[in-house]
Amino acid sequence: MQIIDPHLHFFDLSLGQYHWLTQGSGPSWPNLDKIKQNHHYADLANTEFSVHSFLHLEAGFNNAEPSSELEWLASSTPEHIPFKAISYIQIDSEPDAFEQQLTELLTAPNFIGIRDITEGQEYLRLLSDNTKTNLNTLAEHSLIFEAQFELCHLEAVKKLVETAKLYPNLKIVLNHAGFIDNQHDYTEALLLLSKLNNIYIKFSGQEHCANALESSAKLKLLLEYFGENRVMFASNYPVCLMRESYLKVWQGYKQLVNDSGLWHKLSFANAQRCYFD
Repeated sequence: MQIIDPHLHFFDLSLGQYHWLTQGSGPSWPNLDKIKQNHHYADLANTEFSVHSFLHLEAGFNNAEPSSELEWLASSTPEHIPFKAISYIQIDSEPDAFEQQLTELLTAPNFIGIRDITEGQEYLRLLSDNTKTNLNTLAEHSLIFEAQFELCHLEAVKKLVETAKLYPNLKIVLNHAGFIDNQHDYTEALLLLSKLNNIYIKFSGQEHCANALESSAKLKLLLEYFGENRVMFASNYPVCLMRESYLKVWQGYKQLVNDSGLWHKLSFANAQRCYFD
């Protein structure tokens, strides 16, 4: 059963820095010892799901020189496996500095966009005028912005929607279903986001939500607002290991969908169109 995994991370702790993971005791996650290891494409092999291709999200290999992570990925991934890569630039940095860093990344292998995590109060950085300018720069190059923040921050949602309207060449992908939980009303946020065809959303990151919606309810909600063509299943490997194995993640997704056509869209076709077409 072939899948495209549009959200995973590979590590080589001997070559990369990964300060967020290795300094001090690391994040306060369960099963951290399973995560704080080397992880490569070969570790995904199993008999039930075959990872046809994948999207790699920046993992802090070297944030001062983000192209080095893309070069390492290209050298460490089997040549016959198609993949794309999301790198790092601070999204609210000064526009001249942003453009200079982006220019360096444009020649890096498999590069198609950037992510800058803005969880918690960091969402305020999405409101910056610099962010708007820098997103326009991404749009000019037909690149992708992977937005990782909680959708309960309606101010940030409105700003992203405004930007997506201005720059239809900018593809915005919401990571980890916007951390939707059962503590907030997301109706307005989802309604605003769902109206723009250049905004996609990934069903992933259940392990990050202390009060997560039950999986079938969350999927139903995403499909209700975004439709069948802009929702993607993704693993968040190896961070998913704090909760369950890679195989169990995908087995759980398969159990949520009875329709083979919908399964193909959520596990393959939507990611193919978003990242590879």
